[in-house]
Amino acid sequence: MTTETIQSKRPFRPWLRVVIALVVMFALFAAVYYVYFYWSVSKNSQSSDNAYVKGDLTYIANKVSGYVTKVNVSDNQHVQAGQVLAEIDATDYQSAVDQAQAKILEIEASQHELEEKIKLAQDQVEISRAEIAVSKAAQLRADNHLKRTKELAAIGGMSKSEYDKAVEDTVSEATSVNVSTIKIKEAQQNIEVLKAQSVSLKASLVAAKANLAQTQNNLSATKLVAPREGTVVSRKVREGEFVSVGKNLIVVAPATQLWIEANLKETQLSKLTAGDRVEFSLDAIPHQTFCGKIDSISRSSGAELALLPADNATGNFTKIVRRFPVKISFDPQQKGLEKIAIGMSAIVNLEAYTANKTCPS
Repeated sequence: MTTETIQSKRPFRPWLRVVIALVVMFALFAAVYYVYFYWSVSKNSQSSDNAYVKGDLTYIANKVSGYVTKVNVSDNQHVQAGQVLAEIDATDYQSAVDQAQAKILEIEASQHELEEKIKLAQDQVEISRAEIAVSKAAQLRADNHLKRTKELAAIGGMSKSEYDKAVEDTVSEATSVNVSTIKIKEAQQNIEVLKAQSVSLKASLVAAKANLAQTQNNLSATKLVAPREGTVVSRKVREGEFVSVGKNLIVVAPATQLWIEANLKETQLSKLTAGDRVEFSLDAIPHQTFCGKIDSISRSSGAELALLPADNATGNFTKIVRRFPVKISFDPQQKGLEKIAIGMSAIVNLEAYTANKTCPS
């Protein structure tokens, strides 16, 4: 049987040509779409799975030492700002407050006593000045009487004893004036001393009030309160335990203001800027896509912040692509944000030149 006879017996399959044509067309379409996607979309897109949820953990430490009398929270409990988390025995600190208040009352009483002494000394000055005025008037009369007595004694009109009495009165009145003057100086010096003591008491009062404020602050520090809303993620304190100053007792994770830190290669940063849109998913919430934007890009690579940064000035050199932390903030009012926790792993897709666009999701 010849070749022509065999070929003539093969059935004609027109549908095969259609299938081949469709396959070729699909391949061409896929190639065109790939080229379009790469040059219009993919070249401006960067992705990374080296990303984790971050947040400002609050480490609550005790300012004063003592025995823990109450622990009001448990692990993973949600707390509100100002809520009392634990309490330390306040007996000694209340006693310190009472003593500081008593010291203030004592100083204030001493101040009142000094004020009265100053008033009394001032009154004594006025009395002495009045006595001086009286003594000077009496001295003037005594001087005049002595003058007349001396004239009479010269002509024999007065006895010697009367003349001596007039001289004695004159000297006595002059002495009274001098004594009153000395009393005034003494009272004035006493006033200055009392005023100096008053200044010292004012300083003591300021110190006592400062001590009271400190003791009251220590008393209030016996109650450990939550500085912000969040969740207790670590609790290292138990009732009856003695805690020293500065021990981290409770750690509170924030309920809001979380962000993602994506560690991107330096080759991925050329087109990215703050404000560019980001879509990300979390391993813990795999069936939901969240939206955000680039908040900032670190000005230092993670290697430079390491405990032992690399030194490329010596030895053999092998170039390693550095990674830079990129901070990504969340768009508000998204469903599922309350499920996000610090430390979750994320996969991020960052789009360059999208600062003014909204998230498609």
